[in-house]
Amino acid sequence: METIKEVLMRRDGISEADADDLIAEAKMELYFLLDEECLDDAEFCKEWFGLEPDYIMELIY
Repeated sequence: METIKEVLMRRDGISEADADDLIAEAKMELYFLLDEECLDDAEFCKEWFGLEPDYIMELIY
């Protein structure tokens, strides 16, 4: 399975640095939502990246 970064770079044509920035922003929001206990993990990756929910594990680890 491709990583989120690989998908963003291939599909969206963004640079590695831009993909890293977007992933870092998503991680910050993810950890905030986890702390607040208001995470809809089924929608998180779809909203941020247009990807399936199983990609959330990559953000957590």
